[in-house]
Amino acid sequence: MSVLVKAEDIKDKKAKINILEFLSIYLENELMGVPLTKVIEITKIKEIVPVPFSKSYVKGVINIRGEILAIVSLKEKLRLSETRESQRIVILETKFGKVGIIVDEIYGVIKVKENELEPNPMVGKYSEYVKNVAQVEDKILIVIDIDKIFDEEESRLLEI
Repeated sequence: MSVLVKAEDIKDKKAKINILEFLSIYLENELMGVPLTKVIEITKIKEIVPVPFSKSYVKGVINIRGEILAIVSLKEKLRLSETRESQRIVILETKFGKVGIIVDEIYGVIKVKENELEPNPMVGKYSEYVKNVAQVEDKILIVIDIDKIFDEEESRLLEI
């Protein structure tokens, strides 16, 4: 028995596949992705003013065009080693407002078809913060769930 498939049915299926964009960053040797919709800007490391009595991964604050933003070491929050020197700060819009994360390196924007995202297969280390993974060329992209990284309790720590 054969099934006739119309060309317009194939076009409809292709049109329904969403393309997601991620700012890909390196933390140590891990390629991680942050939804591009959350990224406000990328800047070089600036002088970070420490905030007394904050958690160790809250490195302090910076002034960006008159706006004071909390800066977080994503490596420390994810419990990664710190052997590489961080080069950039990525300013993100979170559900609690703007925050900067320190990253080692910017890889670029990676586009992934939504149906190519796999559920989080990880266990341990920082798996509770991983939303999905995707095979990108010869690498694995680890998609970080930014909203889980900054929860209700931590939002108070980020208020300046």
